[in-house]
Amino acid sequence: MPRPKSSAKKEASPPPGVAAQLHPRLNNWIAASFGQLTQAQELTLPHILAGRSVLLSSPTGSGKTLAGFLGILDHLVRQHEAGTLGSGICAIYISPLRALTYDIQKNLMAPLEGMGLTDIIRIGLRTGDTSATDRAKLKRKPPHILLTTPESLAILLPQAGWAEALSQVRFVIVDELHALAENKRGAHLTLSLERLARRTSILPVRIGLSATAAPLPLLAQMLVGTGRNCEIVEARMERRRRVEVLSPLRKNPYPPTGFTAQRVMQDIAQIVERNRSVIIFCNMRSSTESVTYRLKNGLPKLADKIEAHHASLDRDVRLEVEDRLKNGDLRAVVCSTSLEMGIDIGSVDCVVMISTPKGISRALQRIGRSGHSIHAESHGILVATNVNDLMECIVCAEMTRAVQLDEVRLLEKPLDVLAQHLVGLAMEGGCTRDAALETVRAASPFRHVSEEELDRVLNYLEAGGRSLEKQYRENFGKIVWVDGFMTVPSKKVEREYLANIGVIHTEGMVSVFLGKRRLGQVEESFMKRLKTGDLFVLAGRTVRLVETGVAEARVEDATGRLPTVPAWNANKMPLTSGLAREVARFRTELAARVAKETGEEVCDWLVERYEISTSNAQSILQHAFNQLRVSLIPTQHTLLIERFVDDREGSEPDLVQFFFHTLIGRSANDALSRIIAYRVKKAVGGNAMVTIDDYGFLLTLKTFQDLGLEEWKVLFENADPEADMRAALQDSELVKWNFRGVAQTGLMVPRNRPGQDRRIKQLRWSTEILFRVLSEHEPDHPMLVQSYREATHTFLDLPRAMDFLQTALSLDWYLVEVPVVSPFSFGLFASKIKEGMMLEDPEEAIERLWREYEKKVGGSADGSLR
Repeated sequence: MPRPKSSAKKEASPPPGVAAQLHPRLNNWIAASFGQLTQAQELTLPHILAGRSVLLSSPTGSGKTLAGFLGILDHLVRQHEAGTLGSGICAIYISPLRALTYDIQKNLMAPLEGMGLTDIIRIGLRTGDTSATDRAKLKRKPPHILLTTPESLAILLPQAGWAEALSQVRFVIVDELHALAENKRGAHLTLSLERLARRTSILPVRIGLSATAAPLPLLAQMLVGTGRNCEIVEARMERRRRVEVLSPLRKNPYPPTGFTAQRVMQDIAQIVERNRSVIIFCNMRSSTESVTYRLKNGLPKLADKIEAHHASLDRDVRLEVEDRLKNGDLRAVVCSTSLEMGIDIGSVDCVVMISTPKGISRALQRIGRSGHSIHAESHGILVATNVNDLMECIVCAEMTRAVQLDEVRLLEKPLDVLAQHLVGLAMEGGCTRDAALETVRAASPFRHVSEEELDRVLNYLEAGGRSLEKQYRENFGKIVWVDGFMTVPSKKVEREYLANIGVIHTEGMVSVFLGKRRLGQVEESFMKRLKTGDLFVLAGRTVRLVETGVAEARVEDATGRLPTVPAWNANKMPLTSGLAREVARFRTELAARVAKETGEEVCDWLVERYEISTSNAQSILQHAFNQLRVSLIPTQHTLLIERFVDDREGSEPDLVQFFFHTLIGRSANDALSRIIAYRVKKAVGGNAMVTIDDYGFLLTLKTFQDLGLEEWKVLFENADPEADMRAALQDSELVKWNFRGVAQTGLMVPRNRPGQDRRIKQLRWSTEILFRVLSEHEPDHPMLVQSYREATHTFLDLPRAMDFLQTALSLDWYLVEVPVVSPFSFGLFASKIKEGMMLEDPEEAIERLWREYEKKVGGSADGSLR
């Protein structure tokens, strides 16, 4: 298969006079507006003008969006002057963010106005927010440039009214390609692009725009499809980038409860006070609300200039925040991942990240939101909230400065997405089984789909599958064959298909209204815990629950009162493999230096190498010393197992705790721990309570399950871990939970039925029954197969866990009896307390664990430990 080829490297220089190749009207506008093209634009433009597909990778602020559009605008201007400008769509711009399409629409008016072509070249916006009236107008008079989202493009493809307009597409721009590469939305889009290619007489030029990502050949392949060439342009505009690490920790790595949170908020408040505009990134939506609330209370004079922004807030609320940020009316916006991508947010002085974003690509993306212009410096501050977090932050900061990128992993052949698109092909008509296979395999994520897999999905779409076809063909049948061509059996199927396009499945969410204004959504499970009169935070506002109805709740303002913060069912971000490896390397070097150097020498190394304060370096050093007093420092060459029996009065008897320091990231530890827990059950019987974090896992066992070092080694042998994983998941809710989403995406249980309000309870009940039937009677059903695959490869990271098992026995193994929970296990044990729904707060737990350590081991080392 031909590999996408790179036509420009870091040291590449643009060919002379590229702008001169543009139509004079466009060239004059560029000269008047910018003076000259950016490097990204000059390197990309020749390929587009020559009709070659191209992937442009460059940092935020390098002018890459205009780089994608210049060749298209040139083509349209020349067509207009030649009198050949058609009435169909010439170019489609696709963004994963609706807000980005709004920005692009506004930004494209500038060159059109500059060239006097606003009445000639039409720009149209089609997203889920587009009104029915505007949709009808677009269909009657299609724009020359259509701005849309992956889902909206998929809706247009099978509609007869759009067929003629789409057949004339010559260019496709996919923005923020890196954000689509590893998920179902990206896989979904690649199939849409291949279906679009079937419609056009000339294969459209595909233009991919991506922030800094790796490996670029893989992204290029995803963009253009299997076996096609794609030029790769890296415009590594070396923007100045300042990355700092801030932590409230001083010499004591285990401060009293409340100290860290209080100091963190004080430090962030000072950053907000001394800057004009700050974005504060949290890793979870509940943290976003908590930080917003505390920051408003800490800065009462600026409270009306501090807002929250995340995906559960209403679109109007988000747009208002974005506009105020862009106009310089806000001093701080606290968000989760919602402002990571290229929405135009104006000038931002500084980006604060509370804890690391668990990966270098994401850190670069977030930091790039500050200094949002070509020549401005980007300034990012990583805020560490505990000593383990501090070690992760300093490694992340160093990798970010060096631009050591995480590798993208494409999501391979999701069968529910395939099912959805096969119904779309049936609606379009004229597609045989072989043509469908050819179309599907042309999309990079589906290039390895076998004929057997395709046939299984087609059989499911015909009648629901072997276990359902005899009695329920009419209920589940989505396609029929007529003279060898796929088609749909009824208009009802067409309506249901159009109402259920996409991969974002329905969760149990409750809309929250303050007066007539919809603030956003919280989870159904959270709302069920509240009673009338309870206070909580949403959109950074404290509100009081007034009443609840079907999928909605009414609240009133309760500013100044103490709230309960909502918790969304969002998983913690897992550490990427690259960052996990570097943290393991850091621990390895730290252990080696502590063993042979003085405390002062190690402290100097930390300060100079990682650009941190002396007090933070001393905190890390003290943490290492304390660990060595009872155990070892886990490294990349070891598998450290700590055995702990809690003999305190009142502790639960007959339990033994085993801490496994595996250092492979949260998702991989989740998979590995399930395999080992299952093997424990097979070997000695009984269940194990499992707790995980990024750096290891904890098994809480009964004393009859107690094992020695050699016995543990046997359980870590690389003997068919995939089969053990499948067996471990049989009684788990994880596969069933994934099946709900797969059944919706795969059109087995439609999210929406036109004219009907499908309640969450109905969806759950339907998927529960189907899951049981398929598990018992058709375990190879493609929707069930996809559910297991998602559970093990998306939610869990089975491949990385299997990689660890392949090399585990070659590591140096240590089983250490510890008299107390060791300092490197404090965070893991605190997670067990939190996940066990005990009343103790994790911060309180760590403080208690330290007190127990002091009591049994004798307090902190003096720093002279060798």
